[in-house]
Amino acid sequence: MRTLSIASLLLALVLVPAGAYLRLDSSGIGCADWPACYGMIGRVADEAPTLGSTYERLVLDATEPLSWVTPLHRLVASVLGLLILGMAIVSLRTRKHRLSSLTLLGLTVFLAWLGIYSDGLHSLAVVMGNLGGGFAMLGLLGWTVFRDAKPHANASLAVRRWVAAALLLLCVQIALGGLTSANFAAAACSTFPDCHGTWLPGGDLWTAFDLTRQLETDSTGLALGGAERTDIHKLHRIVGVFTLLASFAAAAFAQRAKLGGAALVVLVLVVTEFGIGVASILMELPIGIAVAHNWLAAILLLSLLRLWALCRNRQALL
Repeated sequence: MRTLSIASLLLALVLVPAGAYLRLDSSGIGCADWPACYGMIGRVADEAPTLGSTYERLVLDATEPLSWVTPLHRLVASVLGLLILGMAIVSLRTRKHRLSSLTLLGLTVFLAWLGIYSDGLHSLAVVMGNLGGGFAMLGLLGWTVFRDAKPHANASLAVRRWVAAALLLLCVQIALGGLTSANFAAAACSTFPDCHGTWLPGGDLWTAFDLTRQLETDSTGLALGGAERTDIHKLHRIVGVFTLLASFAAAAFAQRAKLGGAALVVLVLVVTEFGIGVASILMELPIGIAVAHNWLAAILLLSLLRLWALCRNRQALL
């Protein structure tokens, strides 16, 4: 079971950046005219290029940036699904960890269904379902690997509280990052630390949370949006600062509790993640930076889960 869990977790760590690249490149970040074409999620049928021969289509596909990511994503997702199915079978036979294994299997089926029947980036619910389901799967796989971690020292209640707070804030921040991406709001604020002279979200913020909306496009296929884009971007920045501070506090308390290695990893990751977030704004969100921002969020989630496991599994007192 542990071998299956570790293998599944490693594959999930490959799947996160691959999925992020496909989502972001499809939104226009990877196009040659970036940022002018950001949000290009559809085209009028009569404006689509006409390709005659199969050879012309193959040439076009071969020239697409990182065209190998799509087959890699499908291959890794398929193998991961088989491993998770194996985990579910083992858990049912051994009658151990059945809830987590069956939940993982349910998430796998849900994500596969979204991938087959989704209508792409037009639906906020589909984008958030993919991102939320993917991170939930990653976190649950991480927990199956870390839940039996053996600490070398006892963590106080303060340590556990700060680690739990950092975990909660990070989960909220990941969701807000997904909403920022789903609303095509990553480039809505191009100044730092303020957002074009303002700091706080306005009254249109709740529009960004409406997952029932279908994004409208203009005649060129550019996604349309309003003030909710800058509002969700501002909220993402604000919660990012609180996540940074909570992670700092969690790492500091964990260091005092002699959990130095895990605490140092969390500290380095959260500073790096915050720095990449700032760099993405100042550098006009290059696709490599955007993908790294997603991937480091996944690594930080796993690091905080390991720190929580070390705090939760207290050393036996003699």
